Order: sequence, then C-alpha cells, then structure tokens
Amino acid sequence: MKKAFVVFLLLVFQTNFSYCQLVDGSTAPDFTFTDLNGNTQSLYAYLNAGKFVAIDISATWCHPCWLYHQSGSFDSLYTLHDSPGDQTWKVLFLEGDGNTTLADLQGTGTNTQGDWVTGSQYPIMNPSGVTLNDFLSDYNNSFFPTLYFICPNKKIYQDTLNKYPRGSVSTWEYVASSLCGPAGLDELKDTNPLTIFPNPAKEQTVLYFSLNASAEVTLSVSNLIGQTIQTTNFGKLSAGDQSLRYDISNLSAGIYVFIISDSNNRIIRKKFVVQ
Repeated sequence: MKKAFVVFLLLVFQTNFSYCQLVDGSTAPDFTFTDLNGNTQSLYAYLNAGKFVAIDISATWCHPCWLYHQSGSFDSLYTLHDSPGDQTWKVLFLEGDGNTTLADLQGTGTNTQGDWVTGSQYPIMNPSGVTLNDFLSDYNNSFFPTLYFICPNKKIYQDTLNKYPRGSVSTWEYVASSLCGPAGLDELKDTNPLTIFPNPAKEQTVLYFSLNASAEVTLSVSNLIGQTIQTTNFGKLSAGDQSLRYDISNLSAGIYVFIISDSNNRIIRKKFVVQ
C-alpha cells in the first residue's frame, strides 16, 4: 500500500511538472528588471533587436539549481553567444524566490548553496515583491530551476532544456536552430543557391550566387521578426556567376536574413550573422 501511494505521488508530481510552465510555442510575456550592476534588462527590447534570449530561473537554496550553476553550461553559453561571443543571444539569470537576499546570492547568507555571483559574467536579476510575483504568475513558474529559451518572434520554449542533464550548450543551440527559425524564412531548394562568406562577419562580406539569365538584382536585409532593415539595388547583372561585396559596418551585431531577388521573380533567402 505504501509503495502504491509513493507511485501515486510521483505521478502527481510528474503531471504537475508537465503543466506548470508556459506551453512551448506560446508568446513570452514581457518583463523589465534591473540587474545587480544597475543595468536594465528588458526582454522585448532584446527580442525586437533580433536576439535570442536564454533564461535560468533559479533559487539560491535549490540544490539542482546549484548543480546546474556549477556545471558551467550557462557561463559557456554566455561566452559563446552573448557579449564576449557572437552577440546574437542575451543570457539572463533570475533569482526567483522573493525571500532570499543579496547576501544569499553572494554566498554569505543563511539560505544559499554558495556564491552565485563571483565568476558569473551574465546579468543576474534579483526582483522581489509584486514585481517578482507578477513575473512568476505570467510564466506559470512553480519550481526551480526552470530554463526557458525565447525566440526573436517572442515564442518561448523549454523543449528538452529542463530534462536531466539540464541545458548543455549543444541543447540550447539545438533549440535555437530547430524551433526558432527566422520569421517567414523558407529555405528554398535551388540549383544556384546563395553563399555568403565570411559568415559571421564584422565589416564586409561577399555574396556569391548565379543568375540563369540577365536580370535586375535587389538585396533586402531583414531582422528575425521580418522587419526590413535596408535594401540595395545592384542594377542589371549578366547571366552567370556573381560575387558582390557588401558593406555591413552599419548593421548592429545580430542575426539577419539576406534576401536576393531578381526581375525574373527568383528569390533566395539566407541567414547571416553580424558580429
């Protein structure tokens, strides 16, 4: 009887675990917090800039949270894709228990697993009161740790991030590449595809493609939510292989979609990363 009761409790726990978070593919609610360094962290500001956002919602007393912190995966994700890396992501940590203190985050309090701050480069947010309660309610968050990935189109996913072992860098990147494609991007099968090199790049890049017939060629650059950033007309080009040098020095770091179109109604789309 006791064994059956334990199994029942486990089933109840697993059921709650499955439904207490936001559903994959739903729209992430906006939030704005101030981090420990006094900087404003606004979700929609990052998403509207075309960035991917990774969030670790943990509590200082939570042992599984501490194990994930010590694994270094979140630090590595920040190093690769946030400010020190390609700058296409924003990696954020949020302490989700309003009863914990700054001392707990720093490892000197009485309700903590250790020092969460020293050595962590990513922004750490420690909201409390109504602000935190609203966030936890909006995100249906009732356990720690909870890892969320949010696409530039504001769609949120946990996918396999919260399964053990949690959130390796490769898992985060898999979620980004498989669930978070650019808005409206359709990878067309084309006998003469578009190649961009170097990609990623900083100042300039070169577009390589081929025209089946002479045509007027236009390049449009859009962000991941489909907004056109700039358009360039290259005039009428002859049939055959093309290589066009393109200045990207005026583009902010992030992920873009390059769209080559011609007067013969042929369109090629390609993702491009500006460092």
